[in-house]
Amino acid sequence: MSNEEQIEYWNDNAGLKWAEQQDVMDALLAPVTSLLMDAAAIAPGERVLDIGCGTGETSLIAIEAGADVTGVDVSEPMLDLARSRANGSGELLLADASEYRADEGFNLIMSRFGVMFFDDPVAAFTNIKANLKPGGRMVFVCWDHPKLNKWVMVPMAAIKPLLPEAPETDPYAPGPFAFADSDRLKAILAEAGFDDVSMIAHSVDICMSQSGGVDGAVYFSSQIGPASRVLGEVDEVLKPQLLAALKEALAPYDDGGRVALDGGIWIVQAS
Repeated sequence: MSNEEQIEYWNDNAGLKWAEQQDVMDALLAPVTSLLMDAAAIAPGERVLDIGCGTGETSLIAIEAGADVTGVDVSEPMLDLARSRANGSGELLLADASEYRADEGFNLIMSRFGVMFFDDPVAAFTNIKANLKPGGRMVFVCWDHPKLNKWVMVPMAAIKPLLPEAPETDPYAPGPFAFADSDRLKAILAEAGFDDVSMIAHSVDICMSQSGGVDGAVYFSSQIGPASRVLGEVDEVLKPQLLAALKEALAPYDDGGRVALDGGIWIVQAS
């Protein structure tokens, strides 16, 4: 199977920017990480596979909980940072989870936003299922519907009128919101061989700037997320107009320097 487009994307500027913004991203995703780890309920000695381990935050938490952790990711820049943070703990591998097979199964397979990018999700999850020990469990977090994620929709709505008209995109294409439809995701997991699938929706604050106000939030949007991809492709004439539109749209959410917008996620569990 091929996930070449995503692999190329996460080894280019996207992976570099996530690594550069690691502290910001860990803080921004802290509420999500807490919900994921509560659901994972890691016990000391468990073998854990962390899919899309990125810069290492979730793997490090699992290591600190006493687990035997293998983290996999397709992004070299993010893995380089994860390995330096882990300082020799765990096993952090450059690998595509849709193809990776371990010599020994895992008690827990977990992921924080690392499973929505497969070209063939049924085939990918079938392979992931093969890495579970009998009685093992999978717990992951993915984004709910875009309309519940103002941290994405507000910036995108601000810049869209200034952009050339684009064709409608496939809502199920690999990307952040590929699994927003709960019925579709449950069907994918069932076809891949998973049982006892549950999905619980949570609302979270996504803090785009802790203390930098609207300027900090605009900078974040220009570096991470869907708006950053657009900004990276426009010319130097249009870019300042898009940044100004972002600033105007985000200004109402500035609360004493902290800029937070609504986010919606699914905590997904299966065995």
